[in-house]
Amino acid sequence: MDSREQLFDPRDRRAHPERIVIGDEELIRNDVQAKELGCSERSVDRGDRLGAPYLFIAGIKYRPAKRYAAFILSRIQVRKPQLQKKARKR
Repeated sequence: MDSREQLFDPRDRRAHPERIVIGDEELIRNDVQAKELGCSERSVDRGDRLGAPYLFIAGIKYRPAKRYAAFILSRIQVRKPQLQKKARKR
């Protein structure tokens, strides 16, 4: 063992892989997903109550990359443009 290797507690999420491939689905660890989106893990977790896909593997939360991206894109809101009132001529 190299003295430069840092040993993590087996319960620590850093001891688990950042990405797992199961079948044709790539799963990304929750903290890594948050980092890629440029926000906190807490912000990412807010989507769970809205139906964001996730899976616990060995007590660590993973998100399927393609399905989570589709979930984020499905939340885009589009509003109808407001009608402009015509100016009255006097």
